[in-house]
Amino acid sequence: MVKVTLLHASWCTVCPSARRLWKDLKSEYGFEYEEIDVETPEGEEMSEKHGIVGIPTTIIDGEIAFTGLPKKAEAIARIT
Repeated sequence: MVKVTLLHASWCTVCPSARRLWKDLKSEYGFEYEEIDVETPEGEEMSEKHGIVGIPTTIIDGEIAFTGLPKKAEAIARIT
């Protein structure tokens, strides 16, 4: 099963749209989904591990797939 992890922050203006996109896709395509705030210890560790410099960042199966808000069709292509 595909695992999607979204790194986000409370102050990010694009993050709510990214969260909504991935939640909608999860309900339709049924993959494993996790959200991590970059300002938490876990988020800081993930950011350092992957060299993340922008958010939202979507990690799919351990690899950075998108930085910013992905287009829906591109997101679907990566999870199917």
